[in-house]
Amino acid sequence: MAVLLFLWAQSQLLITEVMSNVRGSEQTCGDRNEYIEIYNNSPDTIDLASYFITDFDVIPDELHPWENESILVKYPNVRIHSTILYPYSYALILDREYVSSDTSGGHGQLYDIPDSTLIMTTDDTTIGDGLANSDPLLLFSEMQACTTSFGTPFDSLDCFPSDPGDGISWERIDIQIGDEINNWYPSLDPDGCTPGRENSTTQAFDLAVEENSIFYIPAIVKKGEDLRIQIWVKNYGLRPTDDYDLAVFDDINNDRMYQSGELLSRMQGVLINAFDSTLLICEYKHPSQGKHSIGFQVEFLLDKKMENNITFKELLVVNDISELAVNPAIFTPDNDGQDDLLQIDYRLPQAGGSLTILIYDTRGKLVQYIVKKEECMIDQGTIFWDGMGLHGPLMSGMYIVYLEYEFNHRLTRAKKMAVLAR
Repeated sequence: MAVLLFLWAQSQLLITEVMSNVRGSEQTCGDRNEYIEIYNNSPDTIDLASYFITDFDVIPDELHPWENESILVKYPNVRIHSTILYPYSYALILDREYVSSDTSGGHGQLYDIPDSTLIMTTDDTTIGDGLANSDPLLLFSEMQACTTSFGTPFDSLDCFPSDPGDGISWERIDIQIGDEINNWYPSLDPDGCTPGRENSTTQAFDLAVEENSIFYIPAIVKKGEDLRIQIWVKNYGLRPTDDYDLAVFDDINNDRMYQSGELLSRMQGVLINAFDSTLLICEYKHPSQGKHSIGFQVEFLLDKKMENNITFKELLVVNDISELAVNPAIFTPDNDGQDDLLQIDYRLPQAGGSLTILIYDTRGKLVQYIVKKEECMIDQGTIFWDGMGLHGPLMSGMYIVYLEYEFNHRLTRAKKMAVLAR
């Protein structure tokens, strides 16, 4: 029970933002603009009078109420002369010299501090030994079982914290997650920080769907066939989410939005972690012959960048098609996420035979086995080639994709040219 109470107490008081690399040079601005932001994530008031802050360089600093009333000239509605932090509100631990009249080097009292923010300081002339970019922090009380940290102070091997950039603070992404290296990010606010208010990183959602991350299987469809569509949805944001939908539609009237009768599929999103992607799959049953503009739209209300939520990709449906097709005409296996793979689509007279697909260079030298005499239980399929040869990555150039299919002692042969560019 004691452990559970301790963990609950930990979640109430949080270090949510740290400014260590202030604007301007250390020689002219010193450390007067350094600060630590604390958030009371509970319905109870918390008295910070018994709390200490340490950067592990010197003896811990005791927190004190801010007494210098000159701060009220610029910030008339902040709270001073107090150590009481109200429920769901912020406190700022400022350097004592933040209101110094010596503004050599500029950047004097440069922050936009909201009304009602509790202002505090320490019993020293600096916060800790002056906050360095590599300093972890621990806020603790000997009277209460409540601690919070920044910079994973008990993990010396993760090389965190580090320099977020000049005049940019570290912000906690999710207040429900602990002090982990993946739960901090440099401020995205135009001012470089958000002292006393919600962090700019807490709503940093950015989902995207891009043409080069959509695959048609097969790449070109024969009239009467079904199309399988693979869509990789990407998360360029800072937080994981599954609270989105993906709409796939045939844009028949070419108005760049889906109308009644155009929708092919609406898929509920699955979890995508930050800086990751996830695969969604749908089918288009018997698309009609001709060219189609297929639209893909992520629907996510919290997205901060709507312009990458929609894309289109052309689909070609033909009356007849050869045994072998390759796409794209030029592929570039450089791991940039665009045309990294050669898509090889094959169609066979019937299933049940032996399939071989090989890659040759233009001199007729065998450079890679894709499929070697494998029994084929379906009469069509798709395989991807990554540009690797028998002895490593192949050089830029033209290559021949060769198909051979044997069924009841009858051979079907086909070949296509592909261009690899690095």
